[in-house]
Amino acid sequence: MEKLSVDIAQLDLDVLNPRIKVEDNQTEAMRSLLAVEKDGEKVFELARDICEIGMLDPGDRLYVVAAPGQLGRYIVLEGNRRLTALRLLSRPGMIDREDIGLNSAMRNKFKRLQTEHAGRWPVIVDIVVFEDRATANRFIRLRHTGENAGAGRSAWSSLQVARFDNTGLWQCLEFLRTERALDLVVINALDQSAFNITNFDRVSGTQEFQKRFGVSIGNFTFKITGDARKAKVALNRLACDVVSGRVDSRGEFAQAKGMANYLAELDAFASEVPKSPDEQPAPPTNVTPIRPIGQGGDDDITSNPAHPQGGNAGFADVDDHTPPFANPSPTSATAAGQGNDETSLKPPRKQRMSKYLIDKKDLITVSNQKCRGIVDELKTEVEVQRAPFACALLLRTLQELSAELYLLSFSQKTSNNAANIDAAANHLLGNAHASDPHNRLELAKAFQESRNIYGNLSATAHNTISTVSSDHVRHTWSSLKGGMDLLWKRIYAQELAKKAAAAA
Repeated sequence: MEKLSVDIAQLDLDVLNPRIKVEDNQTEAMRSLLAVEKDGEKVFELARDICEIGMLDPGDRLYVVAAPGQLGRYIVLEGNRRLTALRLLSRPGMIDREDIGLNSAMRNKFKRLQTEHAGRWPVIVDIVVFEDRATANRFIRLRHTGENAGAGRSAWSSLQVARFDNTGLWQCLEFLRTERALDLVVINALDQSAFNITNFDRVSGTQEFQKRFGVSIGNFTFKITGDARKAKVALNRLACDVVSGRVDSRGEFAQAKGMANYLAELDAFASEVPKSPDEQPAPPTNVTPIRPIGQGGDDDITSNPAHPQGGNAGFADVDDHTPPFANPSPTSATAAGQGNDETSLKPPRKQRMSKYLIDKKDLITVSNQKCRGIVDELKTEVEVQRAPFACALLLRTLQELSAELYLLSFSQKTSNNAANIDAAANHLLGNAHASDPHNRLELAKAFQESRNIYGNLSATAHNTISTVSSDHVRHTWSSLKGGMDLLWKRIYAQELAKKAAAAA
C-alpha cells in the first residue's frame, strides 16, 4: 500500500463500479454514473462544494489500483464521483458532449460554475494505491454498508447533528440544562445521544407551541420571548414526554387535533406547577397551619388498634381533609363590614390530590434501574389511599437504596441503613457541588430531617399491629422529595466527573 499525489489526468473511472452496470469504456462509465446521480445534479453539488472550499477532503484519499500494463495510470476504486466532478470542471469541452448525457440546464449550471470559480478546483489529488481489488474491497465495503457493528462508519443521529451545528433546538436544550430546568432522565438521554430531537422538534417547532409558551426556536437561534418560568416548565415536560415515548410521530401527534389536545394539556401543566420559593406569595394569615408529622401528639402513628389512623382523631385522608380556619373576632368582622356571620368566611376550594404517592407532575427522576422501578410503582401502580402501608414500605426501601448508592458514588463507607441515611444527609450538608441548585442548604437540611421520619416509617413497617395513614405517607414524601432530588443530581454529577477523569 502506497500513498501518492497525482494529476487527475492519470486517473481512470472504474468500469466495474457497483453504483452502475458494467461498462466497456470511460465515456459509458461516466454517462451511467451521471444518470444514477439524478442526471448529474448530485455530481454538480459535489463539484460546487469542491469549488467553494478549493480542495477535496484532505482526510479522504481516493482508493486506486495500478492500471494493468499502463505505467503511471490508476483505476479509481473509491472516489469515482469526485473524479467525475473534477473532470467536468477541468475539461470545458466535455460538458457539451452528447455522449455523456447531460441535459442543457445541467450543462449551463456546470459552465457557470467554471466561470465563477475558475481555477478553484484541484488538479493534483491524494491517492492510496492498493496491491489489488481484494485488498481494497474490505475497506470500501466498510465505507458503504453502514456501521457493521462498529467496524464501519457510524452515521450521526439527528441529535448529534444538532449538537455539531449548534442549532436552535440544541441551544434550547443547553439553555434548559444551564438553568437546571431539565429532568435527570432527559439529561441522561442527551448525554447518551438517545434523545429523539426530531420528536422534540415535532412539537416545539410548531408556531402554536412557540406562541403559547413564549419561545422562539429558529434554525440556529433560540430565545425566550415570554414568561421564562412557564417556558422552561413546558419545554422540560415536553422533553420528558419525548424520552418516555409519549411524544412520537404516531398516534395523537399524527393529526392536528391530537397535537392541539397535547398543547392544551401541556399549558395546563405549566400553569399549575408551583413557583419557586422566592416567587411564592406570603401564606394567608387566617389559616391555622397543620402541625408536621413526627412531632408527637394525636396525629402520629400509633399502635392503638382502636384508632387505625392514629391517636384519638388522627388525620383524615387528604381528599377529605380541609384545614381549619381561625374565625375572626366580632370586632374585626364588624370592621370589615361582614357582621358576625361565620359563614361569610369561606375556605378556599380544596385541590384534588393524585391517587398515587408521587404525582406525575413531580419530575424527580433516578438513574438506578432498581430505584427507578420503585419510583414508577409509587407514581403509576400503588395507590396511596388504598395501600398506604405498601407505599410506606416502598418509600422506605427507596430511601435506603438511594442513600447507599449515594455513599458508594462518593467512595464513602457504608453501614446499616439508618447510618447510611445519616451519612448521606451529612455529606449533602457539608459538601457543595457546582451542579447544586441555589437552595442546596434548605434541601440538604430537609433530607437530614428525614432521619426522624425514617424512624417512624421503619417502626411502622416492622409492627404488625400499627397502621399508617395515607396522610402520613404523603407528608413523608413531601419532606423527602426535595432532598432526594438533590441526592440523585449529585450522584449523576459524580458519574459524569468519573467519566471525564477516565477519559482524560
